[in-house]
Amino acid sequence: MGRAGFYAILEVGKASSRSVLLPLSAQEVVYDGGDPMTSLLVELYDRHVLEKNVYQAFVSDCDEILFLSLTKISNNDKLSLRHFILDEVPHIQRVTFRQLSLEQMYDQLDYCLAGYDQVLLDVFGGDSLLALSLYQYGLDRHLPIVAMDVERGKQYKWVAGQLEKEDLDIPTLSIQQLIALRGGKMLKSKRPIHSAQQIAAIKKLASSAIANPARWYQVTQFFSLAKTNDLYAETEKILENNGKYYHYPESVIPLLADAGMLRIESEDKERVSYSFPSQEAQVFCRNKGHILELYLYLLALESQLFDECMIGGEIDWNGIFPEADNVQNEIDVILRKGRSITFISCKMTDLSVEAINELEVYANHFAGESCLKLIVCTGKINPVYANRCQEYGVLVIRSEQISNLIPMLKKYSKRQKR
Repeated sequence: MGRAGFYAILEVGKASSRSVLLPLSAQEVVYDGGDPMTSLLVELYDRHVLEKNVYQAFVSDCDEILFLSLTKISNNDKLSLRHFILDEVPHIQRVTFRQLSLEQMYDQLDYCLAGYDQVLLDVFGGDSLLALSLYQYGLDRHLPIVAMDVERGKQYKWVAGQLEKEDLDIPTLSIQQLIALRGGKMLKSKRPIHSAQQIAAIKKLASSAIANPARWYQVTQFFSLAKTNDLYAETEKILENNGKYYHYPESVIPLLADAGMLRIESEDKERVSYSFPSQEAQVFCRNKGHILELYLYLLALESQLFDECMIGGEIDWNGIFPEADNVQNEIDVILRKGRSITFISCKMTDLSVEAINELEVYANHFAGESCLKLIVCTGKINPVYANRCQEYGVLVIRSEQISNLIPMLKKYSKRQKR
């Protein structure tokens, strides 16, 4: 660790949650032991189930936390996890990481744990071989060992040769916290509120759009082509674009008005002037896919099944050091029930490989392997693409299955609790 040319991330405490990259000279040695009279929580590290690796930090009263892994943890992953814990867990003052080898594990841990007044080993979540080895180390060194049963709210602790069991109020991470845990940041999201009349009208419009996507496309194209200034438009009733003609959708105007998406200011045989009550209404009328997102969101809200529901979740991949050129993506619908999170991609087109790959990448990066991934698609579904979804663990919901989506999610939630 003290060889010339090596670098170390200086672990800093609550005074500053930033990490500083410092060169290590040939003589410098980084001491991994704790300050006198400090307590240490030793955790397994597994990026795929990272939320399981942080629950103990919330419920323990340790001053510091050490994450162990048999593989190298990237500096970005270290930085995001450290930043999350120092922000979210007030009593944790220091976060460190250690890559171990099983052959030298005892010597490495003896060195790391020296100088701490108390040490607690958590063997829940992560590499099973490392968990077993850490458990054996704890037995040999007479250290307290804990493991959680998250779904049942239980904590098991092995102390002085005795197994203790206790009920535990295990924290639940919000959608925003789950995103931050892996280094992202929720830039914005929508949780619109509508009246009963508006919801009824939106549902009727959505049912029509799902049954006939091509017709709904004609509707949204008309509003997209009409020149709009500050949510107001005055236009002819027949608009042309690339040789195609789009007619004023007179038959759906009453429903759009009831839904709170459109106000007709004046109208004659050839022209119409109208305004959008809000930016959200403008997006609804001009973006053919937004109606599906809003419909699923309203179904989720109405079910009262979920703790959090949002649409249009815009995520910055680097939430710690935001910059103008950071990668940003949008998740159409995000739902959370307890510790179960669902990402939904809405497609009013044929299913594409790009849509599958995007959802897979976003879900795995920001929510881990416990995320339920859904694509709701009103278009054609190529059998090859359907097989790709099965390989990735992505569920495809067809138009005729949308009405059963919430009951399906309810069954999934019950299975998760078993």
